[in-house]
Amino acid sequence: MKHPVARGAILVATLFGTISPLCAKPRTQPVEIRFDARVGDEPARCGQAYSNIGSARAGMQFQDMRIYVSAVKLIDAQGREVPVTLTPDGQWQSDQVALLDFEDRTGNCNGNPSTNMVVRGTVPKGAYNGLVFEIGVPQAVNHQDPTLAAAPLNVTGLTWPWRVGYKFTTIDLETSGGAGGANAATGFSIHIGSTDCGDGPLMKAPSAPCKISNRSSYRLDGFNPASSKVVLDFAALLAGTDITVNAPRTASGCMSGPDPDCVAIFDRLGLTFDGKPSTGQKWVRAE
Repeated sequence: MKHPVARGAILVATLFGTISPLCAKPRTQPVEIRFDARVGDEPARCGQAYSNIGSARAGMQFQDMRIYVSAVKLIDAQGREVPVTLTPDGQWQSDQVALLDFEDRTGNCNGNPSTNMVVRGTVPKGAYNGLVFEIGVPQAVNHQDPTLAAAPLNVTGLTWPWRVGYKFTTIDLETSGGAGGANAATGFSIHIGSTDCGDGPLMKAPSAPCKISNRSSYRLDGFNPASSKVVLDFAALLAGTDITVNAPRTASGCMSGPDPDCVAIFDRLGLTFDGKPSTGQKWVRAE
């Protein structure tokens, strides 16, 4: 005996089971976090000369401007930090880290013509009014062979030996002016990465995390992902540093180690240096 009502119910259930996923509202939304590099109020660009920089009121031009960003989160209406799921693109982002590249190989810059000033990902659907992120490469992927790594960790120029890991911040400058003297220099670099990574072969990853991670964290309240951008102000970062000199018997500029040229820079990055906590970061803002 046939049951037309039951068959009809099954048909309706089948149709709705097929259609309902198509009608369901998406549970996530795309997000783009825009970044811009500045020197005060001016765009930070290759081929541009800047003046009145640092404590010596020096001149400078960029040679490199590349930064790794990770641990990106948005702040929701309840004040919760919601992780952004990064969208891998085979060039600028993996699911763990993104590379910001502000140099375009013009002027004195040494990198490549392509640039990237956006971090892309998805978040749970909702409204957000703040941003949290780190400048750094996560510990899990910080110590590896860059020639075998997936993008964006395959840039050999942004690495130290595997035991130390990646340069989270690679800023290279050509400088001019200053008082001269025995310690005068015409270049200044800011290469920030983890240190105190233990003993062992340089080309082997450490068995434990480096004791000094040097991953700087930033929180920007009032950040609207749809209309705001993150400004990285190099004039503010360098404000307390004489970029025309180099401390004796140290690498050029600040290379993360125990170097007097790092003191003011670490403070403005928001990082502890030689056991002294930062008074607060002074170079990242939202606009």
